[in-house]
Amino acid sequence: MDKYGNKGARSKIAQIKVAVPNMTLRVNDRATHLHGSGGISSHFPLAKVFASQRTLHLADGPDEVRRRIIARLETK
Repeated sequence: MDKYGNKGARSKIAQIKVAVPNMTLRVNDRATHLHGSGGISSHFPLAKVFASQRTLHLADGPDEVRRRIIARLETK
């Protein structure tokens, strides 16, 4: 935003809003698999972190909408 301004950074912001939540969910999923059944129990914070991340991922809007915004901005 500092370099391109708000309008110029819209595509990059939308890309970040797609990539970061997906990556955090993937990292959490791998950590859960690493810990086995402990990853879904209350003994490790992974289950709570996963639920929080999944909720935030949905609250920010669907990835399909963000991808459509990215496509529209990139094809202009």
